[in-house]
Amino acid sequence: MYGATKSGSGNLGMGTSTPFGEQLGWYANQLQDKVAQHWRTDDISPQIRTAPQVIITFTIRRDGSLVGLPQIKQSSGLQQLDRSAQRAVVESNPFPPIPPQFLKNQADIELTFELRR
Repeated sequence: MYGATKSGSGNLGMGTSTPFGEQLGWYANQLQDKVAQHWRTDDISPQIRTAPQVIITFTIRRDGSLVGLPQIKQSSGLQQLDRSAQRAVVESNPFPPIPPQFLKNQADIELTFELRR
């Protein structure tokens, strides 16, 4: 799992079923970094210091555009946190184009969001 820490938010990482493997790990890092830049947790009560992970799944086309809306695969139990993770993915659209070495026309992505303050 790759991880990108964002101050005040927590940890953001690729899920266990990343389609990019070792060869395209750099691309997975780009996706993750872009979403981390858009992840806002300001509307979540400051008393909440940690929460269970939110797992968001979404699909991107070869050109990097988002297909449909991101789905919650696993809820944190906090609706505000779940929504903030979904919003981060939507606001990151479009993503960088999928590298030509990736042979499919679209990729199913899974990201984990973990609140830690």
